[in-house]
Amino acid sequence: MATTMLNDIINPQVMGDMLEAKIPAMLKFTPFAKVDNSLVGVPGDTKTVPSWNFVGAAEDVAEGAEIETKKLTASTATFTIKKAMQSVGITQEAINSGLGDPVGAAESQLAKAIAVKVDADVLAAALTGTNTYDGSASAIKYAGIVDAVGVLNEEEITDKVMFVNPAQITTLRKDADFLSADKYQSGVAVSGEIGMIAGVRIVPSKQIVKNDAGNYVCPLIKLEPSSTDTEYAETELPAVTIFLKKDTAVDAEWFPKKQTHDITAAKYYGVALTNAAKVVVATFKG
Repeated sequence: MATTMLNDIINPQVMGDMLEAKIPAMLKFTPFAKVDNSLVGVPGDTKTVPSWNFVGAAEDVAEGAEIETKKLTASTATFTIKKAMQSVGITQEAINSGLGDPVGAAESQLAKAIAVKVDADVLAAALTGTNTYDGSASAIKYAGIVDAVGVLNEEEITDKVMFVNPAQITTLRKDADFLSADKYQSGVAVSGEIGMIAGVRIVPSKQIVKNDAGNYVCPLIKLEPSSTDTEYAETELPAVTIFLKKDTAVDAEWFPKKQTHDITAAKYYGVALTNAAKVVVATFKG
């Protein structure tokens, strides 16, 4: 007679792979951040990111004259890797009962827990941006989004996304300048996008909440570099970066005295605002 063993019920490695496959579909903000894998598999849990300061425009120099050299300077920021975890317990009785799929439910819940945490960290990093737009005098609309984009002071039009609360969607859809995503050419919308206004992609999320004054705080993120020649160079870092140390790992423990299986998921990473010039924190009336 065949005997069902613990490893037949819960294979941590397989579950870890399943979590990694499920997490991307649950993410709202993370798809718009760049993932830095340089810490994976190497010693250390910190990352120092340089930001070079512009030396200034070229100068006119008279014949035979010598130009004064400029000192190359840079500012740096150091980010430390942290650990995000969640754990669930399943009794053997629940597994034996045959009602539903408790192991599958645990897998889905752990994936959602990690996704929500990483997303929250990406949003929190974006909201530390120093570029702001105060549109709290009115609800979100075309003119307000245009003014928020203006804060970026762009020389060229680039791809951008703004995250809004679902409660703001109806107002946007009633705006004559809103273009619904169902009218796009197939395959051009980004993850979670419902439409576009003023050249800005709109993605709703319940993680966009009201501030103490009762207004919605919506981050606007520039997705492209100002120039393809400088993409991801020190002066063209992405708005938000996830410094990944280790992908989601799953461990399973069996406690015979309690007849309980504990399943724990952990992800090691850090999130930072790496280019504040590409983010505008816009406020609209709630």
